[in-house]
Amino acid sequence: MTFLICGLGSIGKRHLRILKKTGDHKFIALRSGGSGSGKAENIDVEITDIKNITDHKIDGALITNPTSLHISTAIELAKQKIPLFIEKPLGKNLDGADELLKIVEHAGIPVLIGYNFIYHPAIIKIKELIAENKIGKVISARAQFGTFMPHWHKDEEYKNSYAANASMGGGVVLTSIHEQNYLTDMFGEIVNIKAMETGGDNIGIDAEEGAEILLKHKSGVVSNIHLNFYQKPYFRNLQIIGSEGTILWDFMKPEIKILFKDNTEVLKLGDDPMELLDKSYEGQMTHFIQVASGKEQSRIPLSKGIDDMKVALQILKEIGRN
Repeated sequence: MTFLICGLGSIGKRHLRILKKTGDHKFIALRSGGSGSGKAENIDVEITDIKNITDHKIDGALITNPTSLHISTAIELAKQKIPLFIEKPLGKNLDGADELLKIVEHAGIPVLIGYNFIYHPAIIKIKELIAENKIGKVISARAQFGTFMPHWHKDEEYKNSYAANASMGGGVVLTSIHEQNYLTDMFGEIVNIKAMETGGDNIGIDAEEGAEILLKHKSGVVSNIHLNFYQKPYFRNLQIIGSEGTILWDFMKPEIKILFKDNTEVLKLGDDPMELLDKSYEGQMTHFIQVASGKEQSRIPLSKGIDDMKVALQILKEIGRN
C-alpha cells in the first residue's frame, strides 16, 4: 500500500515506524519545511504542495499536522477519495466539518479518527468488565491526566508547539481529549457539561493549562475528568465505581485492579506499561490498514470525531476559552 503522511512531527513519525513493520509499503510525506529541513528517514517521496498528490496513487492518508490544519487538509484529500486517518482532535473548531462530512458520506470514503487509547489493552479489558457487570451497575467514573509540558521534548521549545497555542488547536482540553473519548465510548453520549479552568499561568502557554470537567452521560453515569499540563511526575489513571465494586487502572502499571468489599482482584496485562502503549498504537494502525482496504468498518468514524469536538468546544465555552 502507498500511504501519504501529512506532517512528520513526533506523532507522524510514530505512525510511520509502526506502518513500516506491517508490510512492504511506500511512504509519501507532505512537509511544509520542504527540502531545507532535510529528507525524512523511511520516506520514499516528499512533496511540499498538497496539489501534487494527484501525481501518486495513494491508498490511505494520515493527517498528523497541527490540529488547526486537520479539517482543511482532510477536505483536500477527501476530494481525491482517499481513505483518511485523522489524528485527534478533529480540529481546533468545527469550521469546515460539515463540508468534510458531506464529501465523505457522498463518496463513501472511510475515515478513522486517531484515538489510540481505544485500542489500549487496559481500556479494552475495562469495557469487557463493565459489559460483564463485574462491579454491578456503574454509577460514576473519574479519569485523571497530568503531565509537565516543558519536559515533553528536550530538543524543542515547548511554547512554540501546537499544544501550547490556542490558535493552533492547543490547550489541555483538545490535546488530551482521550479521556473524554473513551468515557463516552464506555458510557454513551453527553447530556450535561460543567467545567472550570485550573492552574492559571504555571507554564506560560497561550492556552488553558488545566481543567476540571463534570459530564452527565445519557446512561445516567456521571464522569469527572481532570486534565493538566503542569503536574510532576506524569500521572494518568481511571477509577470506575459500581454498585458492587470499583475498577482501578494506573497507566504506569500493567494491570487492572478490581476492588470488592472483602477482596481485590489483580488482572495482569503484561510486564511493561510502555509495551501496552505501543500495542495501542499498533492496534490502531492495523485497524486503519483494514479500514483503508475496505475490510473493516471504522471503529471511530468522522461522525464520532465531530460529536467529541462538540463536547470539547462546550467545555472550552464553560471555562471561558471559546
